[in-house]
Amino acid sequence: MTYAFVNRRAAPHGRGRGLALAMQFDCTDVVETAELIARPPAGRRRRARLYITPNIQHVAAVRHDPELRDAILDADLVTCDGFPLAAYAKFSGCALPGRVTGREVAEHLMLNMPLGAEHGLYFLVDSMETAEAIHKWQRDRGIAARVVVEVAPPRFGEDEAATAAFADRVRAADTTILFLGLGAPKSERFANRYRTQIGDCWALCIGQSIRVVLGIVPMPPAIWVRLHMEWAWRILQEPRRLTSRYVQGAIGFSAAVIHDLRSQGRIGT
Repeated sequence: MTYAFVNRRAAPHGRGRGLALAMQFDCTDVVETAELIARPPAGRRRRARLYITPNIQHVAAVRHDPELRDAILDADLVTCDGFPLAAYAKFSGCALPGRVTGREVAEHLMLNMPLGAEHGLYFLVDSMETAEAIHKWQRDRGIAARVVVEVAPPRFGEDEAATAAFADRVRAADTTILFLGLGAPKSERFANRYRTQIGDCWALCIGQSIRVVLGIVPMPPAIWVRLHMEWAWRILQEPRRLTSRYVQGAIGFSAAVIHDLRSQGRIGT
């Protein structure tokens, strides 16, 4: 398997990009990333802009998932989420400001930025629990933006007609920011397949970040964050769902790194 991505379009922020494992990462920090997404639309575009936050699971998955690979390739904004990926990007010479996680960006957008009436927010989430937490967040913070919340049906994305109908609802709501609170690769596949149909908005593929920001999933203690051990904290919270996923991700990421080092001649075949 090769990782031969072609270059994405010019960076929308003028800050440049770094390349690691054939993924191009934007050189923006958390605040810059959130402000770019929250910037009021200057004019109507013909398709949505994608924001993707790769971690080791993404690196492992693109080896056998060309649709996910194409979504990352064609995304408008990509920041380096996972610590191992960020560390390897730095080793590869990327001048990135560090990790910029989907959780941090969602937190800045939802808790620190005044999203005004010029915005229309649409949330696609995993459960009624998450939907109720979003409605409470809207009430408590007095959000002026228009907010629509929808719970994803089981096996979202497999029923083409139902998925297309959802895309139509996003467009009809004059959405400016679409929060896709589903796990990878569901969010990325949907956003890339239907980016023309959902219209002029930012589509944020941020997984479970919304649940963390709203306190449904506990935040890791500060010491775990400093030690870059959030992954271990998450496994402790949901061992049945995440253990095998993280193990498979670690194996796939290691294979990608070895392949990359061999292609550069840094290690023997």
